[in-house]
Order: sequence, then C-alpha cells, then structure tokens
Amino acid sequence: MRRREKWLIAVAIVVVLAVAIRAALPTLIRDRVNDQLQALEDYDGHIDDVDLSLIRGAYRIDNIQIVKTGSGQPVPFFSSDRIDFSVEWRSLLHGSLVSEAEFFNPNVNFVKAENEQQSQTGKGVNWADRFEQLFPFKFNTVRVHNGTVTFTAPGISTRDAIKATRLEGELTNLTNVVDSGKETFAGFRADAQVLDGGSVEVSGSVDPLEAKPTFDVNLQLRNVKLPQVNPWLRQYIKADAEAGDFELYLELAAADGKFKGYAKPILEHVNIYSSEEPEENVLKRIWEGLVDFAANVLENDEKEQVAARIPFTGTIDNPKTSILETIVSVLHNAFVSAFARSLEGSISVRAVRDNLKDIGEPAADKDQKNGKDKKSDAKKEPDKKGDKKRTEEPDFGPKRNT
Repeated sequence: MRRREKWLIAVAIVVVLAVAIRAALPTLIRDRVNDQLQALEDYDGHIDDVDLSLIRGAYRIDNIQIVKTGSGQPVPFFSSDRIDFSVEWRSLLHGSLVSEAEFFNPNVNFVKAENEQQSQTGKGVNWADRFEQLFPFKFNTVRVHNGTVTFTAPGISTRDAIKATRLEGELTNLTNVVDSGKETFAGFRADAQVLDGGSVEVSGSVDPLEAKPTFDVNLQLRNVKLPQVNPWLRQYIKADAEAGDFELYLELAAADGKFKGYAKPILEHVNIYSSEEPEENVLKRIWEGLVDFAANVLENDEKEQVAARIPFTGTIDNPKTSILETIVSVLHNAFVSAFARSLEGSISVRAVRDNLKDIGEPAADKDQKNGKDKKSDAKKEPDKKGDKKRTEEPDFGPKRNT
C-alpha cells in the first residue's frame, strides 16, 4: 500500500471518529447534566436536550426543570425554556478565559409554607456552585430574558401570589476581568413588571469573592395599586384597601459583617380600613391601629400622601430597626412635607465600612487591628470622662458605587 493511501485512510479514520464524537457529545453532556441535577440535595432536576456549537465554544440546554422533592408544591422551583452557555470571547482580549450564560423565559417559584418540608425557597443548595459545574470555565456574565418570579406565603393562594414578570436582568464582571478599581466590582441590574401595572428596578454592585456579604443595592418600586395586595393585607394586618397607590424606595449596603440602609414607602390617595375580624395578636393589633391612624389622620393634606423613612442598621446576624426614627419620620411627613420621589444616594459600601462604628466589629477583626489602633488611640484626645475615644456623627455624603 502506498504511503499516500495510508495517509488518506488515516485522515478518513480521524474524520469518522470526529463525526462520531460530535454526534455522541450532546447525549453525553445531557446525561452528565441530568446526573448533576438528580444529585441535588432536597431537589431534583431534568433537562430534555442539549445542542452543541463547537465553533463558538458553546452549548444550549433545552427545557430544564428543578423541583423540591417531597414538598408537594404544584409548580417547580425553577424552569427555563433555554439556557445558553458559551465562551466570552471579548474577555480573551483581557487575557482571561471565562464564560457567559443567558437564560430565556426562566421561572422561579418561591413558596413559604407552614413548615420547612413544604417550603420551596432554594435553601440548602449552593446554587452558584452548582451553576458553575455546568460549564468548564468560570462565569463572568449572566443575562436573563423575559423571566418570571413568583412568591407565595402561608394563607395566600397561588392566584394571589406576588409576581414579577417580563424580567430583564444582567450580572457583569463577576470574575473581575475588567479591573474597575471598586470594592464591589461586579455590577447587576434588573427591571420587571409587578402586580398588573407596577414596575420594579433593582441595581447595584457586589463582591462575589468576599467571604462576608459585600454589596450595594438600590431598589425602586412604583405604581402599585394597593387593592392588588388586599389578600396579603387581610392575612397579615387584618386590613383592606379600597383605594391607594404605593411606592417604595430602598437602599442597602453591607460590608465587614455590617449593614446599613433605609426603606422609604409612600402611600397616596389611601382608603384603608380595618377588618371587623378581631385580631388576637397584640403586635398585629398595634400595627393595624398604626396603619389606620397613618392613613386617615396623618395624611399630608396637600398631596394626600403618607410616607416614612425607615432606617435599619446592624450586623448580619443581629438586624435592628429604629422605631423612634420611623415614627418621627411619619409625623414629619404628615405635617411638614412629602418626601421627594427619588433615591437619596446616601448608602454605600464605603459608608458601611467607614461610618458604622456604633455597630462594632467582629472580634477577629479587632484583634488584627490592635497593633495599629494603639498608636492611633494615643494621639486622640480623651473625652470628658477620660477613658473613651471621641466618636463623630456619621456623615454620609453623595452616593458613590464603590
């Protein structure tokens, strides 16, 4: 046999093997993904099909479902028509081999039930780690198209669940490929429609590599009609809304085991009344009275608006809310002026790190700083008692995404 013929046969064998491997790969990948999903603790999953695109280094998952085992819930915890995984080629320009993922028509159903077994909240599984196992490279970008998120609680029927639809979202720079110089280098943003006419926008940044939660979140909820949430009002505060518009503005930042933020709810054109059913829980009776009092007595006469700025600060393990500041805020709004409808930009990761001295630091962090603190403390003048450092009132300046 001539050498040329041998080469042709060898090439033919390689081609045949390549075609056979290419044909078998989708089935192999599908079986591997299904094995991983079925190995989830407290959950079970399945995909229908896999499609490969070797030229662009990508593959697609079709019809994925993940359910909570033993919960008896009528809807899966997660489902999606399609998920695309691919190499993020633009990151190669920065010398990094990372990947990106796109979810098409994903659905997440959170169910808080009377007990843990029936609840479906995703608890007990590190979903980020499981997600990373579906592709050989770390994910740098994640996008969501036309998503739906549903939340149901005890006493609330499925049809009355709070639902966000037409969700569009994006997580970027998760691996810090592009050095932004920020403490929270990964950015995120999302918007959706809620409660048949309302809208919600969420944006911020996060450090996914930090062991302690480090993030900066802004949320704006607008144009919600209060009668839309009457099933929730009846269930939890024994009240009904015949009319009213609701908006919510929230900022929250966390770093070094601490957090700081505020929530600013705004009620307009409110007509809320208490249900006649007696409420045995004392705290709920107090809350019911406050709702009725705020809505009907403390309403801003000019704008027919009730609003409050509810601050909260604390450690991750011990949150606290200032009731006094909340009451003062409601009274101030009722008799002086309505709040401006915008985020203040007063909460940031840097503000949490630099200004939350009153919350305290973890003991390990204090021990590490003892050497530096002794020198700095010696230079500080003592207070009137002579045994404590002076502390200044926190000064939160304009918002910066740090």
